[in-house]
Amino acid sequence: MKMPKVFNSMYLKWITAFVALLFVAQATTAMMSYRTVILNISEVLSDKLTQKAVLFQELYRLGHDVNENTPALLGDTDISFMFLDEIEGGDNPSAFGYIVSFDMARRAYSGEVVLAYRQATFHRTPYVLFSIDGNLAILSPIFPNNELTLFVDGIARGMMFNMVLSSLFVAGALMVIFLKIRKVTAATREVAQGNFNVELFTRATDEVGELMHNFNIMTGELRKSEYLKKDFVSSISHEFKTPITAIEGFAKLLRNESLTKDQLNEYTDIIIKETARLSNLSTNLLRLSFLDYGEIKLESAPFYIDEQIRSNILLLERGWLEKGTSFEIDMDEILYNGNEEMLSQVWINILQNAIKFSPQDGTIYVYLREYSDHVLIEITDEGSGISSQNKDKIFTRFFKDGKHNYDGVGLGLPIAKRIVEMFKGEIGFESQKGKTTFFVKLPLS
Repeated sequence: MKMPKVFNSMYLKWITAFVALLFVAQATTAMMSYRTVILNISEVLSDKLTQKAVLFQELYRLGHDVNENTPALLGDTDISFMFLDEIEGGDNPSAFGYIVSFDMARRAYSGEVVLAYRQATFHRTPYVLFSIDGNLAILSPIFPNNELTLFVDGIARGMMFNMVLSSLFVAGALMVIFLKIRKVTAATREVAQGNFNVELFTRATDEVGELMHNFNIMTGELRKSEYLKKDFVSSISHEFKTPITAIEGFAKLLRNESLTKDQLNEYTDIIIKETARLSNLSTNLLRLSFLDYGEIKLESAPFYIDEQIRSNILLLERGWLEKGTSFEIDMDEILYNGNEEMLSQVWINILQNAIKFSPQDGTIYVYLREYSDHVLIEITDEGSGISSQNKDKIFTRFFKDGKHNYDGVGLGLPIAKRIVEMFKGEIGFESQKGKTTFFVKLPLS
């Protein structure tokens, strides 16, 4: 059976829990009061009644008339006096609840002042039974204007007032909190429907305020992600369209039977080049997708990083020989435990960029050192540097510096960054005119 929606409200649950806890606290306070203050007051009142009963007996012995007005004449306006025959007659409403057993009567007739208790709602009120001139009499506090009753009533009213006031205060405070939570809930529904422009305004610095602030950060990041997604689709469409258009155009030209052998070779080379470019783009996109979604297992094994980097330099020999690039290498022999194939992609991408942007007959510097907790690799070229307005975009997918007219799709550095991050490492760069250094820090543990 499905519960009504109101019973599923967190607000109602919190209020119910608070009232229950408050009731338990008040009940505990009442019990402690009963055990301490109320019992003490009852004991003091019992002693007072006993002393007054003895005084009344002494007054009668001295010949004074003792009746219901005697307490008032003695200044005891909170004490009631009556003979037992009045109680038995039932004419006095305040006599209700008194219990006089045969044993109590016997003891009173023998001259003893007998202490007994009358049960009230939350406490027992004392009274005394004694005899005057062979008649049984009772002294008791006047109801409800005696110290004990007034104290208990005061506690009860105070507790009730405290419960009502506390409940109203907590209900109001919780209402403020839950109204904010409802705002967050409504805003999350908007986000779920694709609206990333929603924002929550708050000046609060408490936990709910922090939640709303973090929500705004989340929607801001989602807006950026949505923009990057659209930009990504636009960029990838452009990157695929360019080689496809070239392949289509030159393939049509190949149908011309009047082409010379040189033209045929030129057009064929262009088609092969653009096909390789498409293949490289597809491979890099697939690799980046695997990296993003964690579908590559990082199987680690020990290998020498310095030897790996030297092998990668030789692998790119054709590129740096054509530009007359030389290398200055300062590397320690370092045995590292990691995924050799993945890290090879990092060095190749950084070295390719260094070769690409180095001037003719330039020098590339490779530095490798091992420290107590990490390995540091630095690769420096003598190129024109990265412009200040583009430094924040270097690791963005498909980004290519507009001032350089080089082949490439702008995925090499994003791939390198993602791989380094998978190793819990750090990648960055420093650039100025005539010098750009990319560095990679890999943890040893």
